[in-house]
Amino acid sequence: MERTVFGFTGKGEKVERISFRNGRFHFSVLTFGAVLHSFGFDDVDVILSHESLAEYEGDDSYMGEVVGPYANRIADGSFTLDGKTYILEKNNNGNNLHSGSACFGQRVWSVIGIGESSVTLSVSTPSGLGGFPGSHECTVTYLLSSDGSLVLDYTVASDKKCPVSVTNHSYFNLNGMRSDVRNHVLTVPADSYVAVDGRLIPTGVAPVDGTDFDFRAPHAIGERRNGAYDNTFCIGNGGRIRAEGDKAAMEVWTTEPGVQVYTGEFLTGDHEPFSGVCFESGRYPDTPNNPGFPQAYSESGKPYRTTTEFRLEVR
Repeated sequence: MERTVFGFTGKGEKVERISFRNGRFHFSVLTFGAVLHSFGFDDVDVILSHESLAEYEGDDSYMGEVVGPYANRIADGSFTLDGKTYILEKNNNGNNLHSGSACFGQRVWSVIGIGESSVTLSVSTPSGLGGFPGSHECTVTYLLSSDGSLVLDYTVASDKKCPVSVTNHSYFNLNGMRSDVRNHVLTVPADSYVAVDGRLIPTGVAPVDGTDFDFRAPHAIGERRNGAYDNTFCIGNGGRIRAEGDKAAMEVWTTEPGVQVYTGEFLTGDHEPFSGVCFESGRYPDTPNNPGFPQAYSESGKPYRTTTEFRLEVR
C-alpha cells in the first residue's frame, strides 16, 4: 500500500491517493469523490483518469466517482414520496442528473479503514442538500483479489426516507490505451432494457428482441447505432455483463437490478468521445417517479447496502 498527497481542492482540502497491488493486479483511489483513479494489471491501466485534482473538480463526466445518493436521472427534478413532493436541482435538460450539488462524487471523503488490499472511505452530507430528504452518510470499500476481482461494497444511511441508487462512474478501456472502445465486444444477458425519450427519461421497459439493444449474443459496441448507448439494461439477479477488449476482458456483476451502459459519446477535454465505456450498476433512471420499477430507499435505522464487482481477465 502506498499513500501520497494528490493535491489540494480549491477550498484547501488535502486529497490523498491510496494505491494497492495484489499479485500482478493493482488499483488506486482518491479521497476526492472516492474516485477509482487506476485499475489494471502489470503496467496496463483499464480505466480513464485525470492527471490533476483540478480536472476532477467540477468534472461533468463524473470520471471514476462514487455517485449518489441517486445516480442517473430524475425527471423534471422532482419526485413525490409518501405524499410529499421534493424539488431538486435541474442540471441536465430540465432533469436532475446524478444528484446535482448533493452528489457524493464532488466531496472529500475520510479514510476509515485500510487493509492489505482494501480501503474503506466515508462521506457525509447535510440534511436537505440539493433538495433530497434527510442527511446522508455513504461508505464504500474497495477490495482487490489476487485474481483481478475488484469488489465495491456500498452502504448508504440517512435519517429520513430517501430513494437511493449509488454507483461507480468509471470509464473502462480494455485495450489498455487511449483508443476507441467501439471495438469492444459486449455480452449483456438482458431480455429487456429501459427505453428513453430525447431527454433520456424512461418511457418504459421494453424487450430487446429485434432491437439494437440485444446483446444476448456478443456484438461489438460500434456495430449498431454508431456505438452510441446510454441506457439501462435490466439484468436482474445474477446477470453478468461481459466486455472484451484487446488487452483484457471483464465481467461486471452486481446485486442491483440494472446496469447503465454509457459509451462515452460526450467525453471532452483530455479524453476523446468513445474512449471509455461506463457500467453504472444501480436502479433504473427516474425510479422515484415510476412505481413499477424496482424501488430502493435508505431511511432511519435501515441503511441500503449493495455490491458491484469488476472481474478483470488478462488476455
